[in-house]
Amino acid sequence: MNKLLSLFYLVFVFTTLSAQKQSVIEPAILECQYRHTMVLDTTINNPSKLEDLMILRMGENTSQFFSRYSYYADSLLNDPQGSKLFSQLTLEAVRTRDHSNRPGARTTHDYIYKRYPEGKITTTSTLHINHLIIFEEIYEPQNWIVTDSVKTIMNYDCQLAECNFRGRKYYAWYTPDIAISDGPWKFNGLPGLIMELYDKDKHYYYEIVGIYNTDIPPVTFYNPYNEQFEKMNRIDFLRAQRKSQENHFQQVKATLGIDLDSQDKAKTEIKRDFLEKDYHKK
Repeated sequence: MNKLLSLFYLVFVFTTLSAQKQSVIEPAILECQYRHTMVLDTTINNPSKLEDLMILRMGENTSQFFSRYSYYADSLLNDPQGSKLFSQLTLEAVRTRDHSNRPGARTTHDYIYKRYPEGKITTTSTLHINHLIIFEEIYEPQNWIVTDSVKTIMNYDCQLAECNFRGRKYYAWYTPDIAISDGPWKFNGLPGLIMELYDKDKHYYYEIVGIYNTDIPPVTFYNPYNEQFEKMNRIDFLRAQRKSQENHFQQVKATLGIDLDSQDKAKTEIKRDFLEKDYHKK
């Protein structure tokens, strides 16, 4: 019976893990960089914010979206010497309570691939250290309403569109002058590139800061750890991620041997919700 149970467990593991390797998807034709800010505490006025630099890299058929800081941290952890530097910088940040030079995700550890595979959005992420997650969802445009409002961003004429998406109302400024139906995060479906995007309360804000069309790395599926991903669905992942974040301090103590005091906990206590709020639904 024990052998039978062991065999069943192995079959279960291999059918719920994805061994997708790091690989080039296609050449890139355009790369945009966005400054991303995220409110830390939505319960107070004038809250502090986290800031990130996001990369949107587009090919003819696919695109990817990720944090430059997360990619840098993953690159460090994939190298023995880099891993030592990662640990040193992390310990120093905790010791001094200055996290400005701490390697790692600022706002997200998600890598998002649109139309990869065709007709899908693939997201890879982590729940905690070395617990890699992958899930797919249908690739479809948001239900946009284009308004008459216009303004100029980086010398491009832009128009305002609105939509409701997974529990939030969003506003997007897009430019028809760059006829690529793409934008930050999972947004798409407008007749031009999204240059600026934010939710109604401005808890999450994306603002374009750079556009490049030469010397761009290819659109690449990243798996810097060369480890298997656990397959999940989006809703289960968000629920598990919330639980993981709530147990953040226990994870820091277990991993680094450092118990954060009440002052550090107060600074980083989660008082906001995710971009997607529909995981609350039963």
